[in-house]
Amino acid sequence: MIGVTVAAERLGPRLGGLIAATPQLSVLALLFFTLEQGREFAAETAFWTIPGMCATIPVYLAYLAVAGRVHEPRLLSIVLGALAGFIAFAAAIGIIGLLPLTRVTAVPFAALVCFVAARLVRRLPDTAPLARVRTSAGLLLARAAVSAAMVIGITSVAQILGPKWSGLVAGFPVNSLPVMAILHFHYGSRTIEPMVKLWPQGAFGICLFNVAAWLTLVRLGLAGSLVVSYAVDVAYLLTLNWTWLRGRPRL
Repeated sequence: MIGVTVAAERLGPRLGGLIAATPQLSVLALLFFTLEQGREFAAETAFWTIPGMCATIPVYLAYLAVAGRVHEPRLLSIVLGALAGFIAFAAAIGIIGLLPLTRVTAVPFAALVCFVAARLVRRLPDTAPLARVRTSAGLLLARAAVSAAMVIGITSVAQILGPKWSGLVAGFPVNSLPVMAILHFHYGSRTIEPMVKLWPQGAFGICLFNVAAWLTLVRLGLAGSLVVSYAVDVAYLLTLNWTWLRGRPRL
């Protein structure tokens, strides 16, 4: 989470959002579930994280909607935005969990949701200017504490729910939501718009990561599966960034 925030501050919200779209909680979930529950359980949770990633999109949209309406005081805007995000995630997970998704329909469902969401936010800006704040040990520690608390909370709850609901809950944007809140706090709500615009496309990359993990974890083991899954996601994100760069108007 610290790395993503620093990347956004140094490289801009869009590239920071691109880095935030790499698997984070999905990796921790695979690690913990494989070690504690076995490969089969972990592979099943990876499958259910595919539709679970779709529930992250309402988190971003809800946060942005609140931030757009409640500008000041900024801290209240962040708290209400985060609360709206949590509620949106819970509601989305509840709805997705009731859908009759199968091995055949889960990936097309995720692709459709991400595509529609990307169209909805296409008019948001691609980047936003910001003046990087001075960092300190206390600031970095606070950022790390927020992320660690969310990781522990989500993984602890997920482990008692079984593979389906564990996978759905593991889709929660445990690092990118704090990053968005931190950028909002330091630079204002406009800086989170590029992250919201990018997220549906980035979320599908995490879906592809979990597709690869689901298909390879039992056969290749944890280390081999992570290598393959990360390779799939990184190739997708590089292609996404290359496509965006080609589409930019030349000066």
